Amino acid sequence: MRVYFDTGVFIDYLSTRGNTNSILRSSERRGRTPAEIAADAERLFEKVSRAHIGATSCLTYYEVEEALYGLLAQSAKGVSRADTFLIPTARSITTQVQIVVELFNISVLDLTSGTVRLQLQQLDLQTRGIRAADALHVASAIAFDAELLVSTDGVLLQLDGLLMNSRGCKILCRDTEYALQLL
Repeated sequence: MRVYFDTGVFIDYLSTRGNTNSILRSSERRGRTPAEIAADAERLFEKVSRAHIGATSCLTYYEVEEALYGLLAQSAKGVSRADTFLIPTARSITTQVQIVVELFNISVLDLTSGTVRLQLQQLDLQTRGIRAADALHVASAIAFDAELLVSTDGVLLQLDGLLMNSRGCKILCRDTEYALQLL
């Protein structure tokens, strides 16, 4: 199976790997603790790397860093020159994403003008209010011929069975614990 990972799966996995990362997932999701969520992400990455083909977009690196930076910036309001110190801390998570990509043999897909054109052709995403980054992930999954899009984003999970990959097959959209059940 061809599996596309949205940014949230990387955030789930990395949230229990380091004190700074723990602010990325500090609350439960559907009755699961952050530790359980991270364990599901790890099992999913392992399962895909053993028997399936996994991919994500290069956009994931940006989104993970921005997520961490945003949370760090909130905690440093009023601190002089905070950006100078926060950026290196937030940037370190992109190295961690690269380690995950290498550990679990995940392909990183380029964002190209073709990806943007494909995103723009998905008019249903616009009418559903799917914002640019999520729509680019969807377009990347379509171009990758994903059969499964794993996301933690409720908006993308609502697209389950509505998306078609470039071969004309429906794309399933699942959060990690449900994706594990499919594989």
